[in-house]
Amino acid sequence: MEKSRQGLFPQELWCRKCEDIFGKDVLKKISPYLKETKVIAIDASLTRGRGKGKMRLYEKFLSQKVFREAKVNPLPPALIPKFTDFGIEIRKKLEERGFALDLNLIEVFPTLVKKIVQNDFSSKVLGTKFLRCQSENQKSSLICAILAYLHYSFKTRYLGYRDGFLFLPEISFWQKSWQEKFSRAWQEKPYLHYRYLVTNLFKK
Repeated sequence: MEKSRQGLFPQELWCRKCEDIFGKDVLKKISPYLKETKVIAIDASLTRGRGKGKMRLYEKFLSQKVFREAKVNPLPPALIPKFTDFGIEIRKKLEERGFALDLNLIEVFPTLVKKIVQNDFSSKVLGTKFLRCQSENQKSSLICAILAYLHYSFKTRYLGYRDGFLFLPEISFWQKSWQEKFSRAWQEKPYLHYRYLVTNLFKK
């Protein structure tokens, strides 16, 4: 990506060349950049739950009807064991390189974020529109990068418990309808099931 002389991001910005990197090649590919990296956001389970389906508490919360109907509920880790194991392995290797879970190494969920944020999310955050992503993988990777930038700028919020935390953009970036839906789901959640679930999403 190019840098503008007037700032970090030019008026029109897109990847000149994108490629998907899989498996063990991921760490090899990003290793040269880790010393300069402030935050890494990963779209994968970085911890493992103990409940039904190995689900963590925040995943159970996001499995309620309002999220299922919008098709933004997470898959239970038990259904994707290899992917979950890979995410945890990546987390451990990054921790060996000095990254700390929930501090500068965060778990994100682009599928949910793409649904809840305003249409001008990328332009509102970065001052430009990213329209050239060719695949869903690239679009999800872009969301991860934006969330890493927001986290570095103290503009993310968390949802979770000690079995795992999910990081989301602060609520000012959300569509008003989703602000209301999430707030309602939070207020109406069964206390006994979710008494340990915490979030700072509603704090200014």
